[in-house]
Amino acid sequence: MNNTFSELYNEFLTFVEKNDEEGARIFLINNLQKFPKEMQDKLTFAFFEEALMDETKGVKDIAEIQKQGLDAISQIDKAKKILAEKIKIEDLRSSLTK
Repeated sequence: MNNTFSELYNEFLTFVEKNDEEGARIFLINNLQKFPKEMQDKLTFAFFEEALMDETKGVKDIAEIQKQGLDAISQIDKAKKILAEKIKIEDLRSSLTK
C-alpha cells in the first residue's frame, strides 16, 4: 500500500467515523482516479450497483402506487354500482307507493 493510498484511505475513514455517508460518497467520486486500478473497478461497480438498486426501488414504488390506484378505482366502481342499485330500489319503491 503506497502513501497516497494510505492517505486517501485515512481521509475516507474520517467520513466513515462521522457516519457521513454522503460525504464519503462525494470523496470517493472526486478521488476515484487516485485509487489503484483494481480499487477503481470495485468502486465503480459499487456505485453502479447502488444506482441500480435505487432505480429498482423507484420502479417498485411506482408499481405499488399504480396498484393502489387500481384498487381505489375498483372500490369506487363498486361504490357506484351499490349506489346505482340503491337508487333503482328507491325509484321502484317510490313508483309502487304512488
